[in-house]
Amino acid sequence: MPGTINLDEDLYRELGQYGNRDESWNDIVARVLEHLDEDAAQEDRENRTTTFSRERPEQGGNPAVRALDDGTEVRHRYNRGEYEDAEATVRGGHLEYDGDLWSPSGAAREADRDIRGNDARDSGYRGPTWWEYQDESGEWVPLNTATSE
Repeated sequence: MPGTINLDEDLYRELGQYGNRDESWNDIVARVLEHLDEDAAQEDRENRTTTFSRERPEQGGNPAVRALDDGTEVRHRYNRGEYEDAEATVRGGHLEYDGDLWSPSGAAREADRDIRGNDARDSGYRGPTWWEYQDESGEWVPLNTATSE
């Protein structure tokens, strides 16, 4: 089943101007994207300020990550290919990767793109199982096994 997105009413009308009655919304969006100035769009993305606070949130974040102490190191070890391990640090219920705070899945996506480049997946990261941490016995276990006592 294909994914679904909800559009703001103004954006819906704006995109509709690029389509014909017999076209699907997929065809309309594909046409618009074909004519997109990719360099300008990337430059705009890089120059945008984020609305995500880098300050430690009072609540929030992933429950498994919240169960770990700040400063806990997590990693992802690639089982195939000649890739280096990805590493992140627990900060306030989030993972700090490359100086930014992320959900486990967001951090997994960013780390995978940084390390594997064009070989990285586009989506489908399950961060709580992608990352692992050392439990009390020193074993590396999936992040989703962390629980608060």
